[in-house]
Amino acid sequence: MTRHPFIAPFILNLVLFTSACGQTHKPVIEKAAEQEVTRSINTEPHQYGGWYCPDNFGFVPVNIQNLKDVPAISNRLPTELELKDHMSLINVDTKKHPDARALNMKLPRVARIYDTYKDMHELVIVIQAIVVQKDTVVGYRFLNGGNGSARIHDVTFLSEKEVAAMGSQPFFYSNLVLNASVADIWNAMRKTDYFKQLGEKFNEKEFFSSEYSSKSKLEFKLDKNGEKAIGFVGLTFGNYYLQIDYEKDGFHYSEKMLMIENQADNITEFYFACGPFPNDFDKQQLNWSRWVEGVKKASEAK
Repeated sequence: MTRHPFIAPFILNLVLFTSACGQTHKPVIEKAAEQEVTRSINTEPHQYGGWYCPDNFGFVPVNIQNLKDVPAISNRLPTELELKDHMSLINVDTKKHPDARALNMKLPRVARIYDTYKDMHELVIVIQAIVVQKDTVVGYRFLNGGNGSARIHDVTFLSEKEVAAMGSQPFFYSNLVLNASVADIWNAMRKTDYFKQLGEKFNEKEFFSSEYSSKSKLEFKLDKNGEKAIGFVGLTFGNYYLQIDYEKDGFHYSEKMLMIENQADNITEFYFACGPFPNDFDKQQLNWSRWVEGVKKASEAK
């Protein structure tokens, strides 16, 4: 499976799933569910798996200390309305899969998942767990926005004590509609210190300083001085997307940007998220807000 960001529908039927990334850690789960999950692990894998949709900002960034505010459906399958309201993710056709049911588990729950493409561990919030043909699949939302799914043995659940020990994990998040094209926005961003710093850090000055082209696409990696980073920027399924993930001393930080252009009206939905910022969120929020406002002003200038 190519693990690059892509646009996907908010609700997917289970039959459309593809394989999920691996995880070697055994999940910490409710005792009542442990026996059937063990059966799932030992059963020959069927065609169901998971999806990876980090650019779906219908699921906005979440602070893990605000878990009580995260919608989720426990111990039953969701209704169509609950799926549309982002309270669950997986829409199972019970006529095709009459054995499908919800796993007996209190949700939402914070978990850790390992991404083989990034070679990084990332926290997620599980908002759905279902059993189909004795296989158990979870639907989750990324802390920095977006969603995905995986078999339950691909995730490691954290205890409430472990989550509390992490403290506040807030993200900066902005969602604006700009009276500008993607080209206008890109050409405004390439003049900012942020893009100049990206060019220097990843030795890609020419790319991050160049004028916009729909063919502009870049994958880049960094692994030095104890810091790992992996990034992607380019046009995917008609929308321009940037994501950079960093990991140092076990701490995961990311930056995401999505631009959805309406060429007929010359407007662009502009999404940007980064974090978490456990120590200096107020300062970071101010700095990033100024950057976004600067991009808006420069891109809309005629």
